[in-house]
Amino acid sequence: MTVKQAGATVPSRALQVAFLAVAAAALLAIPRGTPPVAQPVAFNHRKHTKDLKLDCQFCHQYVTAGAHAGLPDAKVCVMCHQVRQGQSAEAARITELLARGDSLHFNKLFRLPSHVNFTHRRHVGIAKLACEGCHGAIADAQRPPERPLVTIRMAFCLDCHRAQRQSVDCVACHR
Repeated sequence: MTVKQAGATVPSRALQVAFLAVAAAALLAIPRGTPPVAQPVAFNHRKHTKDLKLDCQFCHQYVTAGAHAGLPDAKVCVMCHQVRQGQSAEAARITELLARGDSLHFNKLFRLPSHVNFTHRRHVGIAKLACEGCHGAIADAQRPPERPLVTIRMAFCLDCHRAQRQSVDCVACHR
């Protein structure tokens, strides 16, 4: 409904309020970044990758052959942590968790939209891209980050595809 005011047509107060309510609802629906992701233990990537020189594939067993890299479970951790490693309280806690038979369920940090067809096999196994290209300095992290260190958006992927002279055709990456 509109109201004539000094020769101009102006929306009524009710229409203005309705418009503001719809605009506010739309703004609230926009994601404000990714929610924090908690991990079961304070995993020190630096200790494992830099100090112990373990390859990423040691814990992420599908990184070269699967769609997803895979997250380690208790069976992987217990290979080294059935006895306490180091003097920290967290080292003692990990050994205790594993001795009790608790599962260590690590949570995914990266989530791509379902319409994106991404595989680690194609990018790491075949193209031999370094983990840091997409995951940033995760190998230097002394505690698990709560959010990805790199924001993966379509422009990020397209820039890499162009730099690597790979297809930028929509159907190459989208279902």
